Amino acid sequence: MKNMLNEPSDCWQNERYLDHNRPLDQEAAKYLLITFKRVLDEHGIIMMPMFGTLLGAIREHGFISKDNDVDVVIYAKDKEAVFNLRPELEKYDIHLHCYVLPWIFTFEYKGMTLDVYPLYETVWPWTNHYYLLLEYYISRSFFEIMEDYELFGETFKVPAHPEKILTYLYGKTWRIPQSKKPRYESYVFFWRYARRFMQRCIRYIKRHWLKKHQKK
Repeated sequence: MKNMLNEPSDCWQNERYLDHNRPLDQEAAKYLLITFKRVLDEHGIIMMPMFGTLLGAIREHGFISKDNDVDVVIYAKDKEAVFNLRPELEKYDIHLHCYVLPWIFTFEYKGMTLDVYPLYETVWPWTNHYYLLLEYYISRSFFEIMEDYELFGETFKVPAHPEKILTYLYGKTWRIPQSKKPRYESYVFFWRYARRFMQRCIRYIKRHWLKKHQKK
């Protein structure tokens, strides 16, 4: 099979044909989420609801009313395998809509979209406690222990303490429904990571400075 992951995507061209202001089609979104999950299950690929979809699952036991798509994450090692499941997904009328590598690829069913975000392992020693999700660093501790969560009669894998990652993404008020679609703020990710990075740098400097002066 030709590997399209090495070719440019016409994602932004495709995006113009979708109405992102349309209300969520609950049945289409449910079909898309469950069918996509079942296909991945058959191939031993772990998929987890994330962002607004995880928020809806935990807070509403369904989709949040202001959402307009489905969001899931996979481990980056599985992204090519998921991408190559296109022919199988097309049997269920689920089609690849677009992709922007390395951050996201999107599948579509009856105008509803499912965004797949890979979780990348970081390669730098000072970030080894984090995954890279989109362009943001997110703690690996959220994903160390997973649990089963029932949604729409299907069992999904979610972080063992989903309220912690929801607080990280949306703040302490995530349990309160908002008048608009909830959004995570990029500056929150940046400053949380920057603060932790500086704290680790300070500890490193102190430890090595003390060792150096103790030898004297």
